[in-house]
Amino acid sequence: MAKRAMTDEAKALKAQAILDQAARMFEESEYNHIKMSDIAKEMQMSKGILFVYFKTKEALFFNLLCREYEIRLIRLTELIVEQPIHNFNDFKRLIMTELIELVDHKPLYIRLEAIRSVILEKNVDAELMLNLKTNLYLQMMKMNSLICENGVLTENEVMDVFQAQASIIIGCKLSSSMPAEVANSIEEKRLDGFKRDFKTDVITTMERYLEGFRVER
Repeated sequence: MAKRAMTDEAKALKAQAILDQAARMFEESEYNHIKMSDIAKEMQMSKGILFVYFKTKEALFFNLLCREYEIRLIRLTELIVEQPIHNFNDFKRLIMTELIELVDHKPLYIRLEAIRSVILEKNVDAELMLNLKTNLYLQMMKMNSLICENGVLTENEVMDVFQAQASIIIGCKLSSSMPAEVANSIEEKRLDGFKRDFKTDVITTMERYLEGFRVER
């Protein structure tokens, strides 16, 4: 069994390694099928040591979500620097470009976001959640300032759009997810009206929201 890391740097590296392992397991399995004991086994450490780093499975995966969100904010900032926001169409392009990247290349983030409010946030220590969210909020405000520096939108309007986008992602992901037996039954009975395609749904819904947002302004 691996010994508990002692220095702060070693502890931070070990925590990241645990998150990496959890991410690999989540890519291959459902959240409710993953046990902390399984993660500890893959990390070659005792479950007791694992709990030193993350008190609960929810805390572990919430940390993983926050790490993915931080990566997302970095990418958004890169896109803004590459093509500054001079008008609403620039802003729409930013939102849609990044959303398509999420759907095509960040399934881990999408799946974590889908269980954030119904599973993770309900079972995470309030102080931990506040600390992680505060850090993300400060990074979000830096990105927000870049978007708003030419006066196209206010910071509150940008936050409203990102809140709406999160709701759209979660809603479309949940509506497109169904047990295999249900999906097979729909296919067998040719109930095409019940079929949902996440990518099509989320992109169409976001585009319509942005069109309505521009009209209201």
